Amino acid sequence: MAALLGGAANALAGGGTFLVFPALLFAGVAPIPANATATFVLNPAGYSSTWVYRDRLTHGWRFQGALIIAALLGAGVGSELLLHTSEEGFERLVPYLMMGAALIFSFSNKIKRAAQRHSADRTNLFALAFGQFFIAIYGGYFGAGMGVLILVLYTVAAKMDVHQASGLRILCGSLTNTIATIIFILRGIVVWTAALPMTLICIGGGYFGAMLVKRLDPDRARVAILIYAWTVTLWLLGRSFYR
Repeated sequence: MAALLGGAANALAGGGTFLVFPALLFAGVAPIPANATATFVLNPAGYSSTWVYRDRLTHGWRFQGALIIAALLGAGVGSELLLHTSEEGFERLVPYLMMGAALIFSFSNKIKRAAQRHSADRTNLFALAFGQFFIAIYGGYFGAGMGVLILVLYTVAAKMDVHQASGLRILCGSLTNTIATIIFILRGIVVWTAALPMTLICIGGGYFGAMLVKRLDPDRARVAILIYAWTVTLWLLGRSFYR
């Protein structure tokens, strides 16, 4: 259920990590393998959503290629940083990473509107690539809320509205997760017994979620994800204080 809703949530309103990552924690998976497995599970659904948005990938190969390269490089750095974090250290960080991501997600609409008010008069490709690189570092390390940060970057540093940025945002986010996933697989930290069945279900959720987003207002889905995200975040914070 977490995989199905997570794939749909990423296409509808974002926030699939809030569903898949805690589900793995609740199932008893350690934090770093849970993070790696959640990245693996959600990654293919991003490509099924990208396919739906393929008609919006019209920014030119030079422009899109620069952002893709930046995303790939940043993802490699972020995933390696995760692998050099101790299990105990990452477990202590998890509640605060979740809280930061939940805050980004909570205020995402206001952040997007503020970004649109300060949108660039012309596109600055260097600033875009530089920002994409650092966002991808975060994406490779944890990643929840990455989509909102990418949308804000594209809106501020390029002459794109939210709809124009959607396809490229999903593509770069998916590529970021792909590099992280490959590194996690090579290091042997993906929990396959959970990852394989969840991934198959998540792909379907991502495809149908992307189809629905063109027809439905995603605000209700977003509110439901927010309630769940904050409930889990507060539970993790409470557990960290009283262990």
